[in-house]
Amino acid sequence: MLPFSFCRYDEDKPILFLIDLNKKTKWLTFVRLPYGYDLTKILKEYLYTSNEGILIDGCNKGVAYELSDNGYEIYKTGQEAILDLEYDHFKKKSLKELIRRGNRGKQIEEIPFSIKMKDRLRKFRYECAHGKEPQLKYLFSDEFKSFNRLFVIKDDSDFWYGAFMLSHKEKNYAQTELILRRKHAPVGVMEALIYSIFHNLKMEGYEYWSLGGVPFTVYEDTLFTKEGMINFIGRRLRFAYNYKGLFFFKNKFNPFWIDYYFCVKPNLTVSILLKVLFRTNLHKLIIYKLSHILSFGKINKGS
Repeated sequence: MLPFSFCRYDEDKPILFLIDLNKKTKWLTFVRLPYGYDLTKILKEYLYTSNEGILIDGCNKGVAYELSDNGYEIYKTGQEAILDLEYDHFKKKSLKELIRRGNRGKQIEEIPFSIKMKDRLRKFRYECAHGKEPQLKYLFSDEFKSFNRLFVIKDDSDFWYGAFMLSHKEKNYAQTELILRRKHAPVGVMEALIYSIFHNLKMEGYEYWSLGGVPFTVYEDTLFTKEGMINFIGRRLRFAYNYKGLFFFKNKFNPFWIDYYFCVKPNLTVSILLKVLFRTNLHKLIIYKLSHILSFGKINKGS
């Protein structure tokens, strides 16, 4: 199974995107592989023969252990939520009620790719709950492309309330790239959208759907390991990136959780972690959130 920074597409050649972290290390992300192209082949051709340091995020256990056998350090840094399309993930009465409320007066539609819809999705993102905050980069695909699938929930006037953008791990395995909810959207619209997409994919013969990963959910390691340090620091940044809120949202669908790993060769350094912090824009998000917390404190103090 592919890392969730990789996806399949209908072309003949793989595409790799490399981000410089320092003079010796690059971050491999947004990899596109043709259907049927063996993942092991790309690892052998592009990674194992390279003299450069390489970082890959979002690797499942199988890929992480394969990389570990070939000189990579691996660190468990989160979990990925998987829906089995043969399993009833919507049994809870509370979830059924949310879906019922979310569907009231709404339509759910798959949007075909076009330049116009690509631009509309970009603008819609700015109108969503965290749209005006600094946006994270390189951790997931946020641009609508021809090999993506886009589903929206809207009203009769074509006013969008929420959107899911998907890519593919395999022909029968969809993965979530982007989840967007309009600020002040009615209760239940995202649950209704997930329910509809789930059954749509099932009718088309899909077997699995990944709702994506949630970082910093690893608690068993101590602070005195690199893995423990990554997760400890990440949890301290919850004020900037609410991983718990993301976990609770995805967990309400009773998914199967699998561990994912941060893999780096030859070794992880503080310099690399800091570069990832800056490349992903997380530092800007931290500063933005801190400034709002401090401003809110001053307002309360003065009142």
